[in-house]
Amino acid sequence: MASVPSFWLSRDGRAEEVETVVVGAGIVGLSTAYWLTRSGRRPLVLDADGIASHASGRNAGYLMTGTAEPYTGLVGAIGEAAAFRLWELSSENRELLRGELLDTGKIDCEFTPEGGWIAAMADDPAQESALRESGELLAARGFQIEWREGAEVRRASGSDRLGGALFLPRDGGLDPARLCRGIARLVAGAGGEVRTGVRVRCLEPEGGRVRIVTDGGHLLAGRVVLALNAYAPALLPHLVGEIRPVRGQIFSTAPGARDLTGVWYVNDGYEYLRQLPDGTLILGGCRRVARETEVGYEETPTAHVQGALEGFLRDAFPRFADRPILHRWAGIMAFTPDGLPRTGEVPGIPQAIYAAGFNGHGMSLGFATGRWLAERVTGEGTGSLFPAVQPG
Repeated sequence: MASVPSFWLSRDGRAEEVETVVVGAGIVGLSTAYWLTRSGRRPLVLDADGIASHASGRNAGYLMTGTAEPYTGLVGAIGEAAAFRLWELSSENRELLRGELLDTGKIDCEFTPEGGWIAAMADDPAQESALRESGELLAARGFQIEWREGAEVRRASGSDRLGGALFLPRDGGLDPARLCRGIARLVAGAGGEVRTGVRVRCLEPEGGRVRIVTDGGHLLAGRVVLALNAYAPALLPHLVGEIRPVRGQIFSTAPGARDLTGVWYVNDGYEYLRQLPDGTLILGGCRRVARETEVGYEETPTAHVQGALEGFLRDAFPRFADRPILHRWAGIMAFTPDGLPRTGEVPGIPQAIYAAGFNGHGMSLGFATGRWLAERVTGEGTGSLFPAVQPG
C-alpha cells in the first residue's frame, strides 16, 4: 500500500493547486519542463532526490545517434519502422539539443562535437560485417554516417584491438549533470520551479484533475508527466515486468595527455570510452561478466565488474592503464524487452502521461522525448512516439 501523509500533514484539507507537474528531474523530466515553458506554461518539477541524481547524472555523457547495437539486428528484432524511428528520434534529439542549448551557448556543459564511433572488435568479423551493412542501410535512409576501415580506426583510437567502425560526425560528448542543471536554470528563469527532496507516493484522479500524494502533503494538478525511467514501476504498476533495472558501471582516471577524440562504443556497446577536455579518461561497461547480478536498484560499483573494466583497458588501450583511477560509480538503466521506451497515458488517469525505459540511451533521446511529452500536455501532439513493434 502506498504511503500517505500523516493526519498532521494533511489536517487543513487543502492541497496546493498547480497547472502542470512533472515528476522526475532527469533529462526527460527537465526537457519536458523546458518545452512547456517554451509554450508559456510554468511547470513544477518534483524529484525525490536531486537534479540528475540517478541515470541522467551517472552515465558517460554521450550525445549519440541510434544505438550501439547494429541496425540490422535492431530491424530483425523490432521491424524496420520502429528501428528507423529510434534512429530518427535520436538524430532529432541531437539537432534539437545542439540548436537550442549547446551550439547557442545557453548551457556550458563541455560539449565536444568531435563525432561518435561505433567500432567492432578486430577479432570478430561478424561484428564488423553487421556494422558495415548497418551503415549502408542507414546512409541510404539519409543519416550522416560514414564507414571507416579497421586500419583507420586503429590509427584514430590508438588500439590494435579494434576493427572497422561507423563514424557519426555530428555526435559528441558532454557533462550530463551540468546539462541537466543548466536546463533546470532555464526552466526556473522562465517561471517554472524545480523542487527536490519531494517523494511522490501515488497519483489519484480527482474531478478532472490529478491528486499527487507526497510525503509532505498533497498537490492538485491539471496535467501530470511522469519521467522516472527505471523507477517508474513504483508509481505505474502496469510497467512491472516491462521495465527492468540494470546496473551500468564506470570509472574515470586522473587527467593526462589527450589523444583520443570523439566518443566510442566498442564491442556491440558493451564497452564505451571517451576523454574529457582535460584528458580524464572515462570507461564504462563490462556488464557481460556479471549479467545475472547487474540488475536491481543498487547504485554501487562492484569489484568484479570494475576489475573487468581495468582488464579491458590494459588489453585494448594500454597507454591509459597506468593512470590512477580517481572515481568509480554505477547507475541504473531501464531496459525493456524490445529495446524501445514505454510511453502513454497513466491507466485510469487520462490527465497523466509517462515516458520510461530508455535502455541506456536517455541522453540521446530525452530532449526530443520531452518535447513530445510537452506537446501532449498542451494538446499540440497526438499519437505514439514509436510505431508498433513488428519483428522481422
